[in-house]
Amino acid sequence: MALHKSMKLAFVWIGVAFVALIAATVVTIRYASEGYTGPIEKGYYEKGLNYEKSILEQKKMISEGYSYESDFFSSPQKIKKGKNYLSIRFQKSGTPVTGAKLNILLERAATDEWNRSISLIEYPKDSGIYQGEVEIPESGLWILNLQGETGGRILQKTAEVNIQ
Repeated sequence: MALHKSMKLAFVWIGVAFVALIAATVVTIRYASEGYTGPIEKGYYEKGLNYEKSILEQKKMISEGYSYESDFFSSPQKIKKGKNYLSIRFQKSGTPVTGAKLNILLERAATDEWNRSISLIEYPKDSGIYQGEVEIPESGLWILNLQGETGGRILQKTAEVNIQ
């Protein structure tokens, strides 16, 4: 028994749709494989396990008087596209914290293409004032995460800055 002409046409269209679906799947897998960047942050699993502990540590450091002071936080609109020189004072109850390690993690929310870490240098020595240069390559929303380590403890502060 032969199939009706309309049934043959229906099977042809089903075949075309099936081939198109396979082609779209292959293109999607290829595109996803080429653009894979891996985990953005190293040790994310360990950080997740210690999440509550790190929050408590942050609260404890703040209650002990640890803080940052900078135009970077009080008037972020001063940060412009291009090179920016930042000066941040790290203190504990008004007393400068010396010998700490300060880093700024620069990120874009939409992509990890521009992610970088900038180390700040204490200058002058034993002043508690840390300076560095941050280059922002394009306008838009940027996330600046400041991390200061002293005595094995880390104080973090995050600012979202809209660069014009």
